[in-house]
Amino acid sequence: MAYALSFAVRAGAAAAGEFAPVSRGDNPGPVLMLSRELGSAATDPQRVSPHDSDVGVSLTPSLTLGAGAGAQSHAQLPAADQLLIAEISLNGVPKGEFTVMALAGGDFLVGESDLKAMGVQPPYGVPIALEGEAHYSLRALKASELRFDEAKLALFVTLPPERLPKTAVDLQPGRPTRVVEPRDNSSFFNYRLLYSGDDAGGAKSLALATEVGVRVGDSLLRSESAHVRGGTGPGQDIRYGSSLIHDDRRSMNRWILGDFSTASGDLGNVLNLGGISFSKTYQIDPYFIRQPMAAFTGNIASVAQADIYLDGMRISTQTLQPGQFALRNLNYFGGQREVEVVIRDAFGREQRLVNPFYFTDVNLREGLHEYSYNVGFQRKNLGVASNDYGKAALSAFHRYGVSDSLTLGGRGEAEPGRFNLGPTAALRSDRWGVLSGSVAAGRSPSGSGSAEVAQYAYQARQFNGRIELRHYSAQYETVGQAIITARPKTEQTVSASYGFVSIGSLSVDWHQLRQYQGDDQRSVSLGYSRNLFGTLSLLASISRVAGTSSLPPTTNVFFGLTYSPKKDFITNFFHNSSAGNSSDVLQFGNNTPVGEGFGYRVVSERTDADLGSTYSLVPSLQYNGQYGEYTAALNSTRSSGGSSQETYQLGIGGGIAYVGGALAFSRPITDSFGIVKVGGLEGVRVYQSAQEIGRTNAAGTLFLPNLGSYVANHVAIDDRDIPIDYVIADKEQNISPPLRSGSLIRFDVTRIQAIIGRLSLREAGVVKPVEYIDLLVTADGKEMHFPTGRAGEFYIENLKPGRYFARFVFGQRQCAFELTVPESQQMLVDLGELHVCQF
Repeated sequence: MAYALSFAVRAGAAAAGEFAPVSRGDNPGPVLMLSRELGSAATDPQRVSPHDSDVGVSLTPSLTLGAGAGAQSHAQLPAADQLLIAEISLNGVPKGEFTVMALAGGDFLVGESDLKAMGVQPPYGVPIALEGEAHYSLRALKASELRFDEAKLALFVTLPPERLPKTAVDLQPGRPTRVVEPRDNSSFFNYRLLYSGDDAGGAKSLALATEVGVRVGDSLLRSESAHVRGGTGPGQDIRYGSSLIHDDRRSMNRWILGDFSTASGDLGNVLNLGGISFSKTYQIDPYFIRQPMAAFTGNIASVAQADIYLDGMRISTQTLQPGQFALRNLNYFGGQREVEVVIRDAFGREQRLVNPFYFTDVNLREGLHEYSYNVGFQRKNLGVASNDYGKAALSAFHRYGVSDSLTLGGRGEAEPGRFNLGPTAALRSDRWGVLSGSVAAGRSPSGSGSAEVAQYAYQARQFNGRIELRHYSAQYETVGQAIITARPKTEQTVSASYGFVSIGSLSVDWHQLRQYQGDDQRSVSLGYSRNLFGTLSLLASISRVAGTSSLPPTTNVFFGLTYSPKKDFITNFFHNSSAGNSSDVLQFGNNTPVGEGFGYRVVSERTDADLGSTYSLVPSLQYNGQYGEYTAALNSTRSSGGSSQETYQLGIGGGIAYVGGALAFSRPITDSFGIVKVGGLEGVRVYQSAQEIGRTNAAGTLFLPNLGSYVANHVAIDDRDIPIDYVIADKEQNISPPLRSGSLIRFDVTRIQAIIGRLSLREAGVVKPVEYIDLLVTADGKEMHFPTGRAGEFYIENLKPGRYFARFVFGQRQCAFELTVPESQQMLVDLGELHVCQF
């Protein structure tokens, strides 16, 4: 292979920076053309050296003409220019072997496809055509290092970071892996029966609270009710609420048909409606972060390590590749934090990037929506009447993250003759905190009115401050508002707290309320809290409440101590005094375990009032059993006048659940639930979140009454309880069930049982072993192959008891027969010699 060189001169082209291949017939220009002589026997190829791309040099393949008319003249190429296969290291990162052209002056040409393979970012500049592909000068790409190691055939290149790939590092906590999202159809029924009485001959009462839920796919039908008999009044049967809930896990949208509670915002009312609700509910995905998160961007020229700090505490270490980088989705709680990124390269050089960031859940991340649209009829006398519905009502809000710093939205509510609506906004500043507010205008039977609320919050390390200002016009009313006895006019709240490492936390709160009707109020309070030592902590406060002449000023004093000498045991002492009355409370007890076990609590209280002193002692006991929850409580009261009374309560609560063909009885089901099934094995320990819940029963099942909806619940079994003749596919699972649903959690175990025997047939009256053939057995619709050995011996694993179709080919003939596997508890079942066919 040889190269020919031809020149043509085009006026002004060099100045214009034009680089293009030229063919015969084109106007001459400053083009340096490289052509390959096909079939040349030359051993020293001529080389072209367009090492200074600024003069307008272009390499392009062409066919060299032979001697005669039209042939282009050849120029002697510089000896320094040559094609090489080199191992390229880009900014310290090995990229592999590539073909390059070395040019005089230390420059190199690399093909466009190779630049892309190495991750070099376009644009690459002016192309130079070489053998049918665009090549580019590394020097023109502003390489700060071009070093060639001739002994290793290695090319070391350092390009500016903006030429290298962009690296994004997600600092958001990872979701649990291998999460199972079951959609089993299920149902549950909760009940709690409470019997009450006293020693004074009072009327006894019996109260039954029930809850029923049925899930089909992504939809849940749920209803709650209460039934009371006895006591001083007539019996009552009350339905609290019934609703059909449909959740979409991917969009995080929730539909509700039935009874629900909703609120449109700070200037609206909380409404209990019977109707339809549609909302964006981020709780459907607990691992999705809706609020703004911190991010850092920058660039580095070589491999480096980045340490991320929050308020001086290192929280993450990442390895960054050369080029531009983005550290994204750093989330934290609680106000302004100093985010610092320390970058160190392989030579120990260090770069620090420090910025404050304000973490808050008031704002939405850029591009996110949050909304709730609700329409229905207002429920009246909730908890007293079952089906008392009144006026129609509408309640809605919608918020949008315009940016990570600004969230805008609107809200409103309406009923016949009354409505109010207006915009909302939240502005987040990394240095100054969060300012949010809402304005509303409305109309009611009393006239047109307006209201405004503004809130400012700032938190930074030990400091926490908040200001809230509200104003209402005299005619402003909310939907569903009860008969108005007092109309607020203005309300101001200012609070601040600061935590000192040595002395504890101090807080101050000031609140003032002015009303159109009713008494004005003003209060100021001071608070103090501190961990004294170990688990002993102190909480104290003093407040002064002042009003008009009809409300004389009062001073309230509170003092509390909390101590936990061991896990799950806690004791408290509280003292409270106000307006000449005081009370002292001492309580201690241990928490009832999540699984089976006892919990108890004892509360002793002394109250001093104008009418005398009262002493009470309230011991209570709770036992969580496998099939229920049992409670007992006694309230013994004595007064300084000598009177006494004792009341008592006895309770039992439980749940009945159904999923996957399995029925279970348990304690009350507070959220989702599951039935663990371990292949019919009894006595296998089951763990939830590393805490032992119990052992499987004779059917190999155990009920889990407390699975969290939508979170990944870690459920595991102890493989030490699995018999040696069984194998288990997996001993732990992450289960993420929908809202108030049941899941069948299978841990598949397979018993190891071997079937052996010998096959023989009769041919021409002679019994012969069926040796070295494939025995074909059909099980569960599939045909399995088992080879026979000497004397017709065969070995089959894990074939369940039953009858199977079997066959084999013997010579040119086929033998079909029925293979019977008997019931057996033995690991090895010998079928003996089987005479199967006669030819």
